[in-house]
Amino acid sequence: MPRPWGPTTTAIHAGKRFNPTRAVTTPIFQTSVFQLLENREGAEFAASIEPPAFYTRWGNPNTSEVEAVLAELEGAERALVAASGMGAFALVFEAFLKAGDHLVAPAAIYLGTEQLIRRWEAERGLKVTWIQDALDLGEWAAAIRPETRMLWVETPSNPTLAITDLAGVAALGKRHGIRTVADNTFPSPIHTKPLALGIDLSVASATKYLAGHSDVVAGVIAGSEADVVACWQMTKVFGPTLDPMAAWLLHRGLKTLALRVRRASDNAQALAQWLLWQPAVARVDYPGLPGHRGHEVAARQMVEGFGAMIGFELRAGLLAGQRFCEALEVVTRGVSLGGVESLIQHPASMSHLKTAPEVKARLGISDGLLRFSVGIEDQPDLIADLERGFQAAAEAR
Repeated sequence: MPRPWGPTTTAIHAGKRFNPTRAVTTPIFQTSVFQLLENREGAEFAASIEPPAFYTRWGNPNTSEVEAVLAELEGAERALVAASGMGAFALVFEAFLKAGDHLVAPAAIYLGTEQLIRRWEAERGLKVTWIQDALDLGEWAAAIRPETRMLWVETPSNPTLAITDLAGVAALGKRHGIRTVADNTFPSPIHTKPLALGIDLSVASATKYLAGHSDVVAGVIAGSEADVVACWQMTKVFGPTLDPMAAWLLHRGLKTLALRVRRASDNAQALAQWLLWQPAVARVDYPGLPGHRGHEVAARQMVEGFGAMIGFELRAGLLAGQRFCEALEVVTRGVSLGGVESLIQHPASMSHLKTAPEVKARLGISDGLLRFSVGIEDQPDLIADLERGFQAAAEAR
């Protein structure tokens, strides 16, 4: 049996069967429709699953190629790309939930995912149990009901970097016949492969680390053939198709995924340890720190690092957080994550400014919390920039 490829070799060379040309880099098939050489082909393609050369809402060589790469990286039978991460998440809901079903999810979760769940709750009668302590498998087990159809996991969580035991939740799902879904956006398949730990579906915003250059909006679903085809059937109906140019850019980004993620993770580990020693910092949330509550579980299920997301809280609060971000020159203020550039946001005055206080408290968003997506810049430059931020925060008091 041949030795399996590593992630970078996979990202560069998997999926080549979808390139019908002699070009080393697959061209962009910027077309909505493909010529049918015979009438028979039209009937065959219309009845087939995700044909790459029929109609781009069904499939396209660029999307087929990048899906093959993503499936290999995730260790999945099949993958499906969508026009955004939220588009991918919504497809999973449409494919596997119906009105009146019960869902279990962490209380501290990405705001967009929560909004999707709340919409289903209000409009379709979805019943939801919110897990307060994602690390407590007993709480997950106690939440399960006869009508539970999905356990949704996010680890590390957004924005507080809480850890969930993926293998433990997967085992609960298997025991009760419940589908388990993990949002793998933060770690990417370089650090975590949820399917290898027993999770049924791995979903992610490919906008982030997978594409990695802040120039693509995309999502991905990876899992069994049957589950992913069920999601593709929803795509064919609802139409959140990734366009060929975006698929091409996503594939280009994947070719350097392992290099970028490892570099950013190394930066984050060093900066998290440095932040611990800063007197203006009340708390540092990073699963690579031994003091992090979920460190031992993270060390079991994450490989080659703990990701590039850091949360840290300033003692001085709201104004200090604003001034800290405004003073930075290398680190960019922005609400996303996972690009080659470092990004920072102050949720209390940015993404969650209009969020109710009780919701912010549940999500762990304090006035001084900063969410830091560490990029691949040189560490001394990042440290010097953060020092500028601390100086500005001190002057704001």
